[in-house]
Amino acid sequence: MTRSLCVPPARRTPLALAVLALAAPLAWAQSDTPTTPTAAPQALQEIVVTAERRSTNVQKTAISITASSGEELRAKGQTTLESTLSDTPAVTVMATPQGGQVFVRGVGSQGDSNYVDPAVSLSLDGVYSGRAERVFASLYDVNRVEVLRGPQGTLYGRNATGGSVNVLTNNPGPRLEGGANLQLGNYDLVHLDGFANVPLDEQLSLRVAAMRETRDGYFSNGGRASDLTAGRLKLLYKPNADVSLLATVDSFDSVGAGATTVPRAFAGGPPFFNWKTDYSDPWTVDPLHPADVQRTRFTTASLQADIQTALGTLTVQPALVRSKRLTQTDLVAGIAVPGTTLPLPETVWQETQKTLEVRLASPVRSVAQWVVGAYWFDARNTQTGVPPSYPTPTWESYGTRVPNTSQAVFGQLTLPVAQDLRATGGLRYTRDEKTTDYGVRSTSAWAGTAYDSGMLSATNAYSALTGKLGLEFDLARQNMLYAQVATGYKAGGFGISVPPKPFEPEHLTAFELGSKNRFLDNTLQLNAELFHYRYRNYQVMYADSAAPSPIPGDTSASFMQYVVNAGAGQISGLDLESRWRVAADTELKAALTYTDAHYGNFAVADLQNMNGARVVGTPRWTVSLGAEQHWDLAGGTLTAGFNTRFSDGYTVSLNNAMPGGNLNGQQSGFHKTDLRLSWAPADERWSLALWARNLENEAQTTQVLPFGRAQITDPRTFGLNLGVKF
Repeated sequence: MTRSLCVPPARRTPLALAVLALAAPLAWAQSDTPTTPTAAPQALQEIVVTAERRSTNVQKTAISITASSGEELRAKGQTTLESTLSDTPAVTVMATPQGGQVFVRGVGSQGDSNYVDPAVSLSLDGVYSGRAERVFASLYDVNRVEVLRGPQGTLYGRNATGGSVNVLTNNPGPRLEGGANLQLGNYDLVHLDGFANVPLDEQLSLRVAAMRETRDGYFSNGGRASDLTAGRLKLLYKPNADVSLLATVDSFDSVGAGATTVPRAFAGGPPFFNWKTDYSDPWTVDPLHPADVQRTRFTTASLQADIQTALGTLTVQPALVRSKRLTQTDLVAGIAVPGTTLPLPETVWQETQKTLEVRLASPVRSVAQWVVGAYWFDARNTQTGVPPSYPTPTWESYGTRVPNTSQAVFGQLTLPVAQDLRATGGLRYTRDEKTTDYGVRSTSAWAGTAYDSGMLSATNAYSALTGKLGLEFDLARQNMLYAQVATGYKAGGFGISVPPKPFEPEHLTAFELGSKNRFLDNTLQLNAELFHYRYRNYQVMYADSAAPSPIPGDTSASFMQYVVNAGAGQISGLDLESRWRVAADTELKAALTYTDAHYGNFAVADLQNMNGARVVGTPRWTVSLGAEQHWDLAGGTLTAGFNTRFSDGYTVSLNNAMPGGNLNGQQSGFHKTDLRLSWAPADERWSLALWARNLENEAQTTQVLPFGRAQITDPRTFGLNLGVKF
């Protein structure tokens, strides 16, 4: 049978591309020649994910999802979550002084995660984390990273309007084994991680993994230096076939320079903010204050119990997360002012987070697949020592406490309604409460008198009903179409201001039409999804240097960061992902994302109407290309691979109302290429690999701060990996 799918070149718009991709399975499904999924020796492997709280084949899961295995990450030399996410289609990582915020299809948050919740839910082994620092945490002994695009308002709930990122590490197993990975690179990089898996008896097994990394700073002042230590212990107890208890303790400790920024020259500003004169090397910047430092610690303890019952699998997972961050830096300038001895302000932030999730899922072979559950979240955040203003400390806030609680109940059901046709419905009810306790006092006679407000408090509560309705249809064994409408919700809160100004919750409704396919005897994979989002109250953070002082009688301006809600807006686009195993030793990859994302009506500092402005961190076009080739060589396998990403320009920041804030607020289009070359013997007991990232050695701007300061991406890095297994 002849297959023909042709679109005239002049009409290959995003809509035409989408129609072509979504129609492809219809044409192939009409073939008179049946496909055999595993007929070809070079057939693509199946990938199992737990995106729907149960194990499923990623190609049978009606979600736009990208899954990267731990082996793939090691081959690319990717040891941080940020580097993995930056290579994921439709994902952009935007810097913040505390870490990174993830944007998926134009939905994200750019601001301090102590105040503005992320719009993309991040979890480590099922434990939620809303901290921006986690995005730059190191990855080691990882099984896979799953990135779910689109609102996940049923199974993941609050703060998942943009999607969900799930990091799954390796669990203990029944075999005695271990391994280590040594990575050496430029900037004096030394990274060592390893694991040991020890079966203690037939019912009990232990897995221990650890990581140590040191690296000089990417900037001339030592900024972005790395000094990381991490460790993880997992103990698995299986007394019988129906009960599994998994205890996990995970720790992470990072020490380095504070938020390094680079200057952007502008007229009329204080001279010490832009005294750099040579901009040819973006990583050559101003010297740091000798006391500049940022230290972050995380400790996570969790217990996951899985019990097989007559009704299904009962999962109970309590978790405790303690974190602390000490920052001694100036987040605006980030420099040692020439000729002065200004002290560096110090901020100490601590949080204790407790969570509990209980789920009951249908039996694996049940005709109807369902899950019901409940979720409880409590976080207590204390912050002291907010940086005073330049040049003379005139006031300071103290004792800021941001309690945050959330409770939810949820359920989802997938039911066959006809041959090869399934329907899915889900609901989740969430209630959040946020309280900020704060105080402010003057520390000089600038206002004419001493002032102390005492401890004040503000509280708001929010609730939402979110859910999902969808249809899935199997055109053939390896071809599926799906359509769904899903909603997402992100809690409101209070901005970084004194007194705190509240902002409303964010709501999003997504319409998605997708297709997942494998062709040519399971060697060619093509997935596509069209999406259209309608949101209200999109949360937007911006800075204002002309904010009124909170001290009565003080007429000077202050620096505040506000969060406002944009009016009704829309985001539309297309995702395409493909893999083709051309031969047993050759694989090609390609991905294309088109996103048209604009804010609704809102104003920045009551000065500039931003209606219709492009959403920050969202390029209109991105294209990713990759290839991997294997050769038999010297009794082993030589593997070469490359990945390159082309990105359209995007808006970096909305700080246009700040002095110097409108400079370089737009990142122009760019491309970034990574290379790798490795060799391993036939028994794969060890391997040697060379890698290079950002071959172009170009910097992209990821954040624009007030007074002409900006944060940028890393320079070219290269190195080698030596891995061993036993």
